[in-house]
Amino acid sequence: MAIAFAAVATMGASSLASGAEARPWLCRAKPVFSSSKPMIYEANNRGGGSWLMTFMRFDPSGLGHDGFTVSSTKDISGRTEGRLDSGQWYALALYRSGGHWICPGNAEESDQPSSGVISSLCYGRDPGECTVKLTVRPQSTENGHP
Repeated sequence: MAIAFAAVATMGASSLASGAEARPWLCRAKPVFSSSKPMIYEANNRGGGSWLMTFMRFDPSGLGHDGFTVSSTKDISGRTEGRLDSGQWYALALYRSGGHWICPGNAEESDQPSSGVISSLCYGRDPGECTVKLTVRPQSTENGHP
């Protein structure tokens, strides 16, 4: 299991993903995590407001948006959980303001992941904020839950 933080600057990257459509691939920083086994995640919106969690994969062949293919999106209004296949994932939470989806000012590891945690990420409007917290764990083989 490798945990890394990718600061990916793509052509036309901006701190603002404007328009009605969320465009997480335009955000400069995209936290990345990986596992050779299926994973489960839990996202918690701890501060309110409209947030959208997006899970993407990078395709070096250039398919998708600037090479990123969006696999799923989830509105994060409270607590949300789900499953992810094995592999490398980019996860980004955008917030809604003035009819636009905005890239977060903070998108990084929240702390040193504890035992049994693949990644613990924080997203906030401003640097240092942790409005949305994403925790990714290995999926148990017993019943699909850790």
